[in-house]
Amino acid sequence: MDFDSITGQREVIDNLKRSLSEGRVSHAYIFSGPQGIGKKTIARIFAGLLLCDEPHDGATCGRCKPCLLMKNGTNPDYVSISTEGSSIGVDMIRGMQSDAVLRPMYSKRKVYIVEDAVRMTIQAQNCLLKTFEEPPAYVVVILLTTNYENLLETVRSRALHLQFRKYTHEQVMQVLRTRVGGSSHVLELIADYSGGSIGAALELAGSSDFSALRDQLFDLLAGAATGRTKDIFELSAFFENNRENIDVLMNIMLTYYRDLLVAREGGERMLINSDKKDIILNNAQNSRSSRIVESIEAIGTVREALRQNANYQLATDYLLIKLQG
Repeated sequence: MDFDSITGQREVIDNLKRSLSEGRVSHAYIFSGPQGIGKKTIARIFAGLLLCDEPHDGATCGRCKPCLLMKNGTNPDYVSISTEGSSIGVDMIRGMQSDAVLRPMYSKRKVYIVEDAVRMTIQAQNCLLKTFEEPPAYVVVILLTTNYENLLETVRSRALHLQFRKYTHEQVMQVLRTRVGGSSHVLELIADYSGGSIGAALELAGSSDFSALRDQLFDLLAGAATGRTKDIFELSAFFENNRENIDVLMNIMLTYYRDLLVAREGGERMLINSDKKDIILNNAQNSRSSRIVESIEAIGTVREALRQNANYQLATDYLLIKLQG
């Protein structure tokens, strides 16, 4: 995969290609933008170009030793740092620094990508500063984050910041047509739900139960808003039975409440779930705008907490409480 295979993000890509062609590669980058926007994909392509013996106009040669090792996932000059836990601790960064003092084995550079960099503890970020302030000439570090402002100012000031933008509806549709195919109506619906995120769109498209989940959830949300015990228990059971699809459910819920808010303001033509217009309009009449906003905020809070490995039961129980009218 090379830069020409990427849809959108031309400003970021042109910046990276220009830095390569002009020999002005920074020792540290911060790629920021929403979840699923392509930060990791572009970072990996950039890493491949940095390691390739003969890159040309945003594409690797594909033949040299570094390229072949990257393709097999065994290039020792490329390191991706991530964690399944709640944080990236100082020991992981120290391990990176210990590796960084060793010269590259097959390339002119060594590239380190820190995924979800906002998970770095304060101690880890302060430790990273040593590499930023006194970097070996061959080292390039790329931090990926959904929240640029949550990184320490001292870290931000020592790295080149490239901000990724949400994709347009048509760009999302282009990717879905190419990589998924199928009914245009379904693809349009998925593109609307994606919020400008290619990753979210592909995740939704990969869920074979998407339409069924949406139908069930719409019925359950209306009942839960009444606060009836039976409806709350049913929604709780639904969450429990669909743990693996919780991010999809959160996306569906956000668009449901967004549509309720739009309907209350008279924006019927702007509904994302236009095929469920009657349900939206009926439920909007029985919902206060302030309660809808509170529900949207609660969903956002819980989704972020779950991404940070919060207890699933506690998080969904909190959400159920917030969704009751």
